[in-house]
Amino acid sequence: MTDFWKGKKIIAYIALAHHTRFITPVMETLESRGATVKYIVAQAERSQEITAINLGLKYSHIFDYISAKDHGEILENYQLHLKTFSNSLKNDFFLGTLPVTVTDKTLFATVTEYIGFKNLLKKEKPDLCFALHELNRWGKMLAFWAKKENIPFISLQEGLTYDLDFGYSGHAQYATLNLVWGERVKQKMVSFEAPESKIIPVGNTHLAKEITHQKKNKIRETKRKAYCISEHFVILLILSAGLPDFEILFPLFKAVSKNTGQTLFVKFHPACKKAQLDQWIASVRVKFKNNLHFIHDQENTYDLISMADVCVLGQRSTTGLESIALGKPLVKLDFAYKLNAPYSFVDQGVAVKMSPAQLASALSDKTDFSQFIDAQKKETFLKNELIEPTQAIERVCHVFKKTIQANTSAAPMVTRHKKPGPKARPGQKTRTVQKPDKKWSIILQVPENHAVFLAQLEALTFNSKDTDSYEIILLEPKKKSSETIRILDSLSGDLQRIPISEDENYISTVNKACDMARGEKLIFLEKNLAPLNGWLDCLDKAFLKYGKNKVFGAQICDKNGRIANAGMVIDNNNTPVCAYQHLDTNFSGVLKERSFQLVDHFVAMGKKLFLKSGGFTRDAGKYVFMDICLKASQTTKDPDTVVYLPTLKMIFLDRISPKENPDDAVYFYGRWNGSLWESEKELYKKDKISSEDLAHARMASAMQALG
Repeated sequence: MTDFWKGKKIIAYIALAHHTRFITPVMETLESRGATVKYIVAQAERSQEITAINLGLKYSHIFDYISAKDHGEILENYQLHLKTFSNSLKNDFFLGTLPVTVTDKTLFATVTEYIGFKNLLKKEKPDLCFALHELNRWGKMLAFWAKKENIPFISLQEGLTYDLDFGYSGHAQYATLNLVWGERVKQKMVSFEAPESKIIPVGNTHLAKEITHQKKNKIRETKRKAYCISEHFVILLILSAGLPDFEILFPLFKAVSKNTGQTLFVKFHPACKKAQLDQWIASVRVKFKNNLHFIHDQENTYDLISMADVCVLGQRSTTGLESIALGKPLVKLDFAYKLNAPYSFVDQGVAVKMSPAQLASALSDKTDFSQFIDAQKKETFLKNELIEPTQAIERVCHVFKKTIQANTSAAPMVTRHKKPGPKARPGQKTRTVQKPDKKWSIILQVPENHAVFLAQLEALTFNSKDTDSYEIILLEPKKKSSETIRILDSLSGDLQRIPISEDENYISTVNKACDMARGEKLIFLEKNLAPLNGWLDCLDKAFLKYGKNKVFGAQICDKNGRIANAGMVIDNNNTPVCAYQHLDTNFSGVLKERSFQLVDHFVAMGKKLFLKSGGFTRDAGKYVFMDICLKASQTTKDPDTVVYLPTLKMIFLDRISPKENPDDAVYFYGRWNGSLWESEKELYKKDKISSEDLAHARMASAMQALG
């Protein structure tokens, strides 16, 4: 085992116990490997402190990072916050919307926490921040200050992913890398406009440990013995924070109360209000006295699941998934079921739908509930929900490690490959690196489709004037079709062919090619990309106009003639997206020559700047072009290093389909978290483009693409 984690510091923000259970197993693992973990809570009527105390965690309150010198800044922010909130109440409420009561104390606590999070990160200087999500006020403030300090911030799935409603649009827009349990949840969030690259399935971080704990400590036997129900058939009814009408459940209560061999546990959500809970329980106990246990927070939910012979969902809950994972048959009561719901245990064949009366009858008949569950569907369901149930913690630790490495690594230098020169006489030095003898070195990877490759080569040849001024460097995959081999063997002229070995990272091969390049300026084209007429003349003029310390991007369209790159902007998810993507190439916004922070799919830059910037980063993957833009800007210390040229036109000959590798996103967002600030809205504002203008342009472009 390496000592990577020794000396590393992690800030873990915790809130409620039933959420914190997914965070602490990861933190305990990292602590066992030498990391320092600091648990942080904030102001929430002490509920977050109670979580830490009950779990025995050593924690700090965010107010611990406030001192007398902060009071002026707190007051200034409080006045601004109060004004903003007041204006929202007056101007932004919809008719009929129920206003939420917000006290002055809460507003003041919020701005105090805001300053506290800033002070926390400046003082502690953690290597990474971790929280359940960034969607409450604490998560948002922590994410903001982490970004300001260029500290990676990773969030974990909350679990609100089992229905289709408007609320998901606010639970999917993550600025962080968000680790979810399984592929189904990822696709759910992506369907609500979450950035696909930032949603990484890792599994449930608590289940594997909990299953082992339950078996090792014989929790089922021990707990059932403690309740004197060792021989009973045990039913666990799981309710949510909003309680159903208790009369609906009377058939179930009646059946269990009459049967001396059965016991029913009713588990209430931790957020259920005590006064409502007490009234609900009292109403049930008036009629039913026997074999009923009402549990709020007296028992661990997993212990209850272990005790149970069947689990019953009275409302929506991700606990249903965990019940299935622990091997329990699952019943969903009919009043909690929606036909063809986007996410339904019943529709997926892993739960059976019953009314309370039907359930009561089945219990009276001593029914084997496992007969209703299809074993194959259950296996498929768990695989889709949890990826792989035993390695979630290690997956999270892998993401953490890669993120920290990306964030703290210095820019790598390109390995220089010395070129042999003439033998020297005794005492005489030889020159091992030749001066560039070409203006351009065009570097591209051979695509899989031989027809596309041939069309790309023809476009390069036909649209490139002054044939003596450039060379082409082809990066060849080891596996090639016979047609591609014939094309390669037929080529002549100023050409270098460099094989990509199976054990070598593709980007490492690109860097090797750049060092061997004879051109003063380097041009990188993504696979399947073809330049149009006059492209080298356009680049020549750009270098003369802007100088050598620039990176140039092109206007790229897809096969349908719509924009695939016209500069990259950062959207409200803090994710790079193409400016004016899918719009017509004549749209006004894409016709302006200007600076962008990033471009994609194509870059042209001087060889000296490329080498000085450290070349392409091996771990950047599909972000390699955007990564070199940021590295070059860092090298030149010029925010306008990257220039978009609308007259430099290119077209994709085939569909863009880069392989999705989560490690690419882990590197990119870990490395550049502090550099990616929203710019998309600013671009539209600067171009005087309204949302209505964009909607009309997108509709026109879509209709044109459809013919």
